[in-house]
Amino acid sequence: MANRKTRMAISAPDKGSFPLDHFHECEEHAIRYNACLDKHQLMPKRCQKFQINYIECRMKYGLMGKEKIENLGYSEMNTWENEAQKKRELYRKLVEIDKMAERNIMRMRGNDTHDNNLYHV
Repeated sequence: MANRKTRMAISAPDKGSFPLDHFHECEEHAIRYNACLDKHQLMPKRCQKFQINYIECRMKYGLMGKEKIENLGYSEMNTWENEAQKKRELYRKLVEIDKMAERNIMRMRGNDTHDNNLYHV
């Protein structure tokens, strides 16, 4: 007699079913999102606007339950633009630190042409 494997009970997804878009109501949004993914080498953060548009379309046509976008993990803090801005700010700070370090080295060597303020940028 063969051993029977026990099966785990299958449960429904947390947010319910995710019906297919049989009438292509949101197809245009899906195409734009996929084109964006292709353009940006499968980096979904860069295509977040298209993701949100697609999800909002699905909610509009009843293809998924209505929910606040923020509750689905999207927020202003997660956008690609905000991430890029943070990187630019971090780079600017690193450049300032590099300039301060260079001036401090010059002071230590006795080639100081600036005032004695070590943190002057």
